[in-house]
Amino acid sequence: IVAYLLVTRISHPLNLLASYARELPTRDFTSEEEETSPIDNLSAKYKDEVGRLAESFVFMREELRKNVKELIETTAAKERIESELQIAHDIQMGILPKIFPPFPERDEFELYAMLEPAKEVGGDFYDFFFIDNHHLCFVVGDVSGKGVPASLFMAVSKTLIKTEATKSLSSEEVMNRVNRNLSVDNPSLMFVTLFFGILNVQSGELEYCLGGHDPPYIIRTSGEIERLPLTDGMLLGVEEDFRYESRRAVIQKGETIFLYTDGVTEAMNPDDQLFTDERLEKDLARWREQDTTTVINSVRESVRNFSEGTPQSDDITMLALKFYG
Repeated sequence: IVAYLLVTRISHPLNLLASYARELPTRDFTSEEEETSPIDNLSAKYKDEVGRLAESFVFMREELRKNVKELIETTAAKERIESELQIAHDIQMGILPKIFPPFPERDEFELYAMLEPAKEVGGDFYDFFFIDNHHLCFVVGDVSGKGVPASLFMAVSKTLIKTEATKSLSSEEVMNRVNRNLSVDNPSLMFVTLFFGILNVQSGELEYCLGGHDPPYIIRTSGEIERLPLTDGMLLGVEEDFRYESRRAVIQKGETIFLYTDGVTEAMNPDDQLFTDERLEKDLARWREQDTTTVINSVRESVRNFSEGTPQSDDITMLALKFYG
């Protein structure tokens, strides 16, 4: 009788705990209602290992409830952030020209551009617009960093460039003013590399400035691929009083100018190899007789094939303009 009573005294709370453990996965931990269970009083009734085990079960239940609540809140916050980033992506893409051909009434040139951010939003940008009937401005830029800060700095830079360029200033004066405005109030010490060009769509004369950016390529009708000469220019947003210098070049009929950001040449494959300027030059030579849309899409496909599924580490931006005069 004594043995039976002892076994019963030990087995009854253990059976309750075992039963509760089996039911635990089915419980709703998202409910706000106060939960009671048969094991709640075991820790007070039993002062031995059974009581401590029951106390541990109660503690585990409350911790699970707290963790589930925190997970729900974290998931909701993540979904909200992802939604806001998607909206930011749509806004950023919305401020870039996306209709091609952009000027269907003009037959002096054809133009195509694309931007593929590494994240939801990025710091690359391009733009093109007429400042009068014969002069077309076009620009490609790359802001330091990635994500939301870079996208905000990109929007400011693009707006300043268009504001100053529409005042019919020279390319170097546009660069000077934009650099001054970006440098004056820049506590985060961000900067942007930039190519800014003004093309006379009748004569093919190009006035341009470089601000720490890779010079574009000229695809000659002979098939030769050559870079535009460098100009004296540093990153914009670094030194307020820096003075930029412009240069001039002539684009002949049938020739194409190709602009890009370093996301193209610095794309990596699984072996940590870079795409490089040499591969880009070979691709441009291969598709030199194609229209601008085909050239850009072919280069993008070549970079994608080279990367072999390696996650994109930087924004990819390209702009091609073929001159007819």
